[in-house]
Amino acid sequence: MKAVITESTHFIREVEVEPIAAQPGSYRLQFSSQLRSSRNPDEWKRNFDLILQRSELLRLKALLEAVL
Repeated sequence: MKAVITESTHFIREVEVEPIAAQPGSYRLQFSSQLRSSRNPDEWKRNFDLILQRSELLRLKALLEAVL
């Protein structure tokens, strides 16, 4: 599942959460960006990714809800 979390005239940031089939209960969380004013404006760059367990994703969700 992907979602754009930041978008402006020249910049897009997207986050993707995907279950890892080979490791039940594990998920890949990946942040990517696209700079539309770059030499290759269609290219997506991976900024950061990590593997989280379901319980860790729930803690992240709780943190975001508390802040918002």
